Amino acid sequence: MLLFFLGGCADFFALRDAFEELTNPLVVQSWYVGVEPLPEGVDLGESTWASGSTARVLMADAENLSDLASAPVEDATVALVGPDGAVPLRDAGAGTWAADGTDGLGWVPGDDAALDIQRDGAHTLSLTTPDAPEVQLPELFFAAQPLSVDLTGQGYDNVLVTVIRLEDGVTVYDSTPTDIQALYRLTHSAGSLRATVPPAAFSRPGLYAVGVAGLTNADPDEFEGVNLALSALTAGALQFELLTVSP
Repeated sequence: MLLFFLGGCADFFALRDAFEELTNPLVVQSWYVGVEPLPEGVDLGESTWASGSTARVLMADAENLSDLASAPVEDATVALVGPDGAVPLRDAGAGTWAADGTDGLGWVPGDDAALDIQRDGAHTLSLTTPDAPEVQLPELFFAAQPLSVDLTGQGYDNVLVTVIRLEDGVTVYDSTPTDIQALYRLTHSAGSLRATVPPAAFSRPGLYAVGVAGLTNADPDEFEGVNLALSALTAGALQFELLTVSP
């Protein structure tokens, strides 16, 4: 009877801990994207990715599930611990933190990376960074037509695509989520490894840099001190390839 009681207590405490992790009000949505070496002579201009690896962290209070964007958490200190040690993320306001290559943020595939969040204690999300995908672009491509990207079978959870027109450095397409709800939809959807860049991105002929990243979502078992059901960390490396668009 005593053994049964003790076993029951262990089950109770395990259930209690699991419930507390699922109902923790701190929601952390985050991405960490590396940039593989660019093709020779390519300049990404004013693109987000011109500074190399980039990380974004968005935090909200889960008590407002219907509109996480209206409940930002702003009183925290955030760092990404990766191949180059701990890199502090800048407070960008409205519950957002950011860092890139100018802050010393690097990228090494197969490396352990972790978000370290300090807010009334420690909170962490961690994963192993994935390799860049194999990208095949068409050799013959014409202006004002869609571009299809397919990473099926490469072991990723989602795909990210960005397109930069090299003539003027303008980013003509980028599927990177910019708010916490869009990032939640990306990390908690069934995931798609196929993406289509709309024809408007290639409105005129010229040379374009097409960056593709295969994203891998972290295992919630590697999270501590956050809402397990709503939080996520996704990561991948952008592989840029050149695309010549003909008239």
